[in-house]
Amino acid sequence: MSEIELLVIVVAAVATAALSAVAGAGGGVVLLVVILQFVDPIVAIPVHGVVQLVSNGTRTLTLREDAEPAVLGWYLPLLVPATVIGYVIADGIPRDAGRAIIAIFALVAVWRPTATAWLAPRAGGERRFLLVGAVAGLVNPTIGASGPLLAPVFRTATKDHVSFVATFSLVQFINHSVKVAVFAAAGFVWSENVPMIVLAAAGVVVGTRVGARYLRRLDPVMLGRLFQIAATAGAIRLLIGLS
Repeated sequence: MSEIELLVIVVAAVATAALSAVAGAGGGVVLLVVILQFVDPIVAIPVHGVVQLVSNGTRTLTLREDAEPAVLGWYLPLLVPATVIGYVIADGIPRDAGRAIIAIFALVAVWRPTATAWLAPRAGGERRFLLVGAVAGLVNPTIGASGPLLAPVFRTATKDHVSFVATFSLVQFINHSVKVAVFAAAGFVWSENVPMIVLAAAGVVVGTRVGARYLRRLDPVMLGRLFQIAATAGAIRLLIGLS
């Protein structure tokens, strides 16, 4: 990977982490789309997972007093086995098909966020989080960035925007931890991607600190528009570049 490509990824890491710190979700899928411009999905997804592990871990630590971990009770039981199944599926997807799936998912997440509204538990329906955990496990290794898919579910389960950002950061930290562990157990060679991982991880730490500082000041609607533009442009570029 060239120095210019690494620079692009670092800049994207800073910007998308700042976006997620303010809006609560969205930055991860944009960063994944950027990384996919330079490497194949089977490399981009685990590398992105490590970077997002750092991003969400930093955000969770920063906002730990606002998190509502009780919502995880029904979410966790099926997460690990579903992630293993998701990895098996992802390992069999051809490169271009993987890029197309992620690009289409990004477009749906941007322009039809209500497509996953059926996942959200109703009042007293906390057991539905079993299904949410299973869906998260399946899509994390295949799509790589499940934030836009899961965010509406946890937004309805938390008391306000700051609590949502803090809680969802914890959820995504757990999601990416499981995904990274599954890829590691399957023999993914991390050493070949150290420069990209280290630089992007440093970028998301900076971006998270910047975003957290302005969490209560910036308009989430405006940031949502920026997310739409960035994710759409990257997804279209991915689709155009398919061989």
